[in-house]
Amino acid sequence: MDYEKQIKTFNWNSNPFTFQIKPSVFVGYTKQLNEMMTGLQCGNKFSLLLGPTGSGKTTMLKVLEQGFRDARIIYISKPPRNPEDWVTVFERITRRRFSLRRKNINLYNLSEHVKKGLNGKKCMLLVDECHEASTESLEWLRSLADQVDGLSVVLAGLPVFENAVKSSLETFMRRVGTRIEIGSLTKSETRELIKRRIESVGGDDIRPFSHNMIDYVYDRTGGFPREVLRVCNELSLKALESNITTIDYDFLRETDTSEARLSSDMISSLPERQRLIMETLAKHGELTPSQIVFELDIEEYKDAENGVRSVNNILRRLMKEKLVERKKRGKSYAYLVSERYRTLLVQA
Repeated sequence: MDYEKQIKTFNWNSNPFTFQIKPSVFVGYTKQLNEMMTGLQCGNKFSLLLGPTGSGKTTMLKVLEQGFRDARIIYISKPPRNPEDWVTVFERITRRRFSLRRKNINLYNLSEHVKKGLNGKKCMLLVDECHEASTESLEWLRSLADQVDGLSVVLAGLPVFENAVKSSLETFMRRVGTRIEIGSLTKSETRELIKRRIESVGGDDIRPFSHNMIDYVYDRTGGFPREVLRVCNELSLKALESNITTIDYDFLRETDTSEARLSSDMISSLPERQRLIMETLAKHGELTPSQIVFELDIEEYKDAENGVRSVNNILRRLMKEKLVERKKRGKSYAYLVSERYRTLLVQA
């Protein structure tokens, strides 16, 4: 399908639901953004921006970048694992007007060259995917920031980064002035994200989505920005394929009928043990592997440990097929039937 031509059906000039970073349509996290901005304006050396994949960390970094036009900004999509690569990261600042013998710059004199290059100006280093940084690399970054006045560092990454740094770089954590964590949007923010995305490509409000479809998108995505874009893209593509100009529950029911038929065939073709676990989860909701074993009460398992191990193997296969999903529950995980199959199994 020629998407660029078909998309004119919705009076858009391009697809609004690509994963392209668009700081101009950033939605939500107002309190967290203001807290981060205030900390940077006050000269915090290090700031942490934590959140799960798809929560909007990279977009927030780009919003911060636009908010400090008077500062030298360096954005890197991944931190260097090799400490010597920090020399390359700061190359734009250390480069002089005429010539530079780059071989004379190393980790031990980098701070002096950065200070000369900044000449009193403020510098903000934005580091994405910081959880991929090595301990040695972070230690050198801490040392550099200590020696360069006006250098502020924002580290964005998964929440596991904080615990990893606490256990191995206590001196680093003591320099963190601001720590914010983002997760998901509210339902009204989800609507606003959809609206801004559509209007950014020439569309009108949330059209072609009906108002009650916002509830559907929010329930299905939990308000995670990347998931919102993915689901809206999926729905709009299906509508275009069917020459539908309004995406509402009538459209959804028509779509779900054919999908349900495919889903039903897939479930019925599962091996007996996999199908039994799916039905157990549909009946009881979220269950841990040990709870699943208890509900199944299968005598062939030698003991509970053997049963849990067997069920875990089956759950991994079901997750790979996207038939089940899992949620963190304390120190373990609880499993449940994926949303697209949940209603089908309950009705059965």
